[in-house]
Amino acid sequence: MKQLDLAIESDLANVTLLAVAVNRVCLELGLDSSQAGEIELCTAEAVTNAIRHAYHGKAGHIVAVRLSAHRHHLHIEVSDSGSPMPLEHQQTLFHGPKASDTELPDPQTLPEGGRGLHIIYELMDSVSYVSEEMRNRLIMGKRIAATHVNTHHSLS
Repeated sequence: MKQLDLAIESDLANVTLLAVAVNRVCLELGLDSSQAGEIELCTAEAVTNAIRHAYHGKAGHIVAVRLSAHRHHLHIEVSDSGSPMPLEHQQTLFHGPKASDTELPDPQTLPEGGRGLHIIYELMDSVSYVSEEMRNRLIMGKRIAATHVNTHHSLS
């Protein structure tokens, strides 16, 4: 297993730099640019949600991201110590949009904000959420082909 921990202050201006780093790490692991872009997008959405909702847009807090590359899976954990995710939002992550919601358009064409949980649900292979001991953790998983994990580079 290869693992990398990143952390930013809860300022939306920091999200782009983190997203670029995640994309680059994915490419270094041997994922194709499409998969790297999807993982970058989902990570940026999760971090943005932590800043906007868990920390209510207030700077001065930490949002942590852990990337763990296994032979066939990449796990991305986004954690914060802010307000927990409301139950109805957790349901969107686990079960997708309600039947009454409109069809989700191409994630690349969505405006920023408002659809992040739908994007994560659509693009990731697995999602879980835990809020315990004053820590919120959103764990996203993406299946990757064994040949995609580049064994020549180390994340740790």
